[in-house]
Amino acid sequence: PTARQIDVKAEFPRENIRKLFEQGFTSMGFPKDFGGLELPWPIYVAAMEMCGKACASTALSLAIHGTCCEGVRQFSNPGQKKEYLPQMISGKKFAGFSLTEPGAGSDARNLQTTARLEGGQWLVNGTKMFTTNGGYCDLYFLFAKTPKGPSAFLVDAKLAKSSKHIEKLGYRGSVTAEVVFENAHAPKESLVGTEGEGFEYAKKMLYGGRVTVGAISTGIARAAFDKAVRYSKDRTAFGKPLSDFEMIQSKLADMLTDINASRLMVYRAAHLKDRGKPFESEAAQAKLFASEKCLRVCDEAIQIHGGYGYADEFDVHRHWRDARLNTVGEGTSEIMRLLVSKNIIKGP
Repeated sequence: PTARQIDVKAEFPRENIRKLFEQGFTSMGFPKDFGGLELPWPIYVAAMEMCGKACASTALSLAIHGTCCEGVRQFSNPGQKKEYLPQMISGKKFAGFSLTEPGAGSDARNLQTTARLEGGQWLVNGTKMFTTNGGYCDLYFLFAKTPKGPSAFLVDAKLAKSSKHIEKLGYRGSVTAEVVFENAHAPKESLVGTEGEGFEYAKKMLYGGRVTVGAISTGIARAAFDKAVRYSKDRTAFGKPLSDFEMIQSKLADMLTDINASRLMVYRAAHLKDRGKPFESEAAQAKLFASEKCLRVCDEAIQIHGGYGYADEFDVHRHWRDARLNTVGEGTSEIMRLLVSKNIIKGP
C-alpha cells in the first residue's frame, strides 16, 4: 500500500525492508549455520516476484542486497563468512553492490577504481556509478583494480568520501548513487577471495542477480496486468465494458501468456541454480525474456487505460517506468543476447 507514496516521494523503503528482514526474506536460501532458513532458491525467487508486484523499489533494494549476500557466501573466506553473513542476512548490515563506473558499464573489465596495498591496508581511489543502496547501506561489495587485476572487497560504507543520489525515471524509491572513494584505507582483510579474480566473481554474482531481476519483472508485469483487467471490467464504452471487446480480450490474453511464460523461464533458471547445475544461459534468457515482456505488458496496460493510463490518478505508468530499467540493469538485453548466442555456438 505504500508503493505509490515511495515512488512519488522518491522515498527509500526503509520500513518495508525492515519488516521483510524480520520475516526472514533474505535468509531463505542461506545455510542454517549462518542464521539462514536453508530453503530452496526457487522459493526465494517466488517471494521476490511477489515483492516486485507489491513494490518494485523495495524488491530491487533487497535483490541487490541478496546478491551481495550470495557473493559473501560463495567467495569470502571462513572468517568473513562468520563475521558478515549472519549480520547481512538478518539485516543488521545492509549492502550495496558497487561495480559499474562512469566509463565501465557492460565493459566491467575496464575498471578505473584502484586498490593497492600500502602499510598493511588497501588504499582505494575511484568513482562508482549506479550503486544500488549507495548512501543507505552499511557496506559495499566493491570491485577495484589491483596489480593482479580486478578484485573484490567488502568495504565499510563510511570509508566513501561521498555518495550522490541519482534521480531516475523509475524505481524511484530504490536509491542509486554515485559513490566516490578518495584515499580510503580499508583493512587488508577486506579482500574477498583471491586477488585478481574479481571479474569472475562479479560475473557469477550477476548470474543469480539476473534471475531475481526476471522475477521482479514478472511481478511488475502482473501488477500492471491486474490493473488492466480491473479497469477493462469497470470502464464502459459504446454501452458495454471494455472487456467485452475482442481487441481488449486479445491484449489481455497475450499479456497473461507473456507473464506465465516469463515465470516458467525464471523458475527453470532458479531450479538449475538450486541444483548446482550451470545456469548462465538460462539466467540470461530468463532476464532477457521477462524484462522485455514486462515492458510490453506494462505498455499494453497503459493502452487499455487509454488517456487515464498516462494520467497520474491510476498509477499504471509507475509499472512501465519501473520496467524500463530491467532491460538495462544487471546486463543489457544486448549483452544477454550475446551470452545466449555464445552458449549456443559453444555447444554442450
